[in-house]
Amino acid sequence: MEIRATVVPMSHPTFLHTFAEQLPGLAVAHHPSTCLDPQLVVFNDEVGAALGITRENIYDLLHAKGHAQAYSGHQFGNFVPLLGDGRALLVGELRADRALCRETSGAPLLYDVHLKGSGPTDFSRGGDGRAVLGPMLREYLISESLHALGVPSSRSLAVLTTGETVMRGRPQPGAILVRVAPNHMRVGTLQYAALNGPEILRDTVRYASHRILTQPSDNELENARELLHQAVLSQAHLVAQWMRFGFVHGVMNTDNTTLSGYSIDFGPCAFMDTFNPQTVFSSIDQGGRYAYGQQPAIAGWNLARMAETLLPFIGMDAAREEIDSFASYYRTAWLEEMAQAVGVDPHSSGAEDLLDTLPELLTRHTADLTTFLRSLSDGTTQQKFPWANDWCTARDLCGAVPPHNPVYIPRNHLVEEALLHAERGDLSRFQRLFAATTAPFDRIDDSEDLEQPAPQDAAPYITYCGT
Repeated sequence: MEIRATVVPMSHPTFLHTFAEQLPGLAVAHHPSTCLDPQLVVFNDEVGAALGITRENIYDLLHAKGHAQAYSGHQFGNFVPLLGDGRALLVGELRADRALCRETSGAPLLYDVHLKGSGPTDFSRGGDGRAVLGPMLREYLISESLHALGVPSSRSLAVLTTGETVMRGRPQPGAILVRVAPNHMRVGTLQYAALNGPEILRDTVRYASHRILTQPSDNELENARELLHQAVLSQAHLVAQWMRFGFVHGVMNTDNTTLSGYSIDFGPCAFMDTFNPQTVFSSIDQGGRYAYGQQPAIAGWNLARMAETLLPFIGMDAAREEIDSFASYYRTAWLEEMAQAVGVDPHSSGAEDLLDTLPELLTRHTADLTTFLRSLSDGTTQQKFPWANDWCTARDLCGAVPPHNPVYIPRNHLVEEALLHAERGDLSRFQRLFAATTAPFDRIDDSEDLEQPAPQDAAPYITYCGT
């Protein structure tokens, strides 16, 4: 099957609308709300060039008819039948080089171009559909930082202010984020389709197969199983990378878990400083469901919910086989990621034990994860962390290779400082932090302050979803 598309002309470029055309039961047409005085705040030239969107024609997106996507979701374990894009619109799809999201080979992909904060939709559930500048700049920074680390992530094209004031506890500048991803199909997309009948589910599986699978089959049963298999593989790899870099997503609901294994929806996320498996940043995660150390188990749980939607195609035995394989795939991916970070051959004698002891060692000594791992790259571990001498000796016996670790991550205290100044009209701190975290493996002169953890007496860091 080939994805069919109606071409809708704009100034530049020309968008396709395959999702809305082929899955009309999952798309509701909307125009973005009118912006009083839209102004470009930041623009990603690399992403823009790949898509044919410029600093001039990006304003066309604010007037384009788009579609809000419908989906369900388990939110903190509780199923909500209807969620959907309450403040976002899919403008359409554009073809661009696979390298835009680090795909390695094949024909150009279709990429979704999404507006976030573009106003209310049928799924807003009483909300105003707006977003504010701080959280939109934060998502711009985090998504691009993840991409620079090599972690599959949606990309950010631009942030614009709307000229409006939006109340989020206090008056704040209204803003819109323009984000890009190979697709925005989620586990919750399949959950919604399954609730709405076998025909809609079949159409959704068919469409997802042709957007996600490298070689989709003419057999829908084979496609359904391969979709689940690829989701298991890609989510195992994704979460292993999150764990390597100390990333806490914060809201791993099934509506935020992509079928294609990309990170999306960064509201309450943050990078961990002091290593602690129980780390939680989100203000609403009171029970620690989405704590750093819980992320692999939650990913497996979410994939099981995906498998449930596909039972009419693949049956219980195949579903169980795929879900049961997640733990093994995750284990392999985590060992490979941590072996790169530590600088050992994961297949050498003693490597697994060495890697398995590291989290406990870091927890016991309340070490800063990024600083510790970077010290391995710099050869300064025994000087900076003398308590790790025995561990380093064992590491040297495991076929050491050059460790690969970032100097810079978006450290929470620096992010907050940059956003505070950005809201006041000063982007210099944001731009400096963005430059460092999007080239994270190379030191920048006179930037030692960007390497430092938060002061030890700093208050616990708490994040909010920004809605």
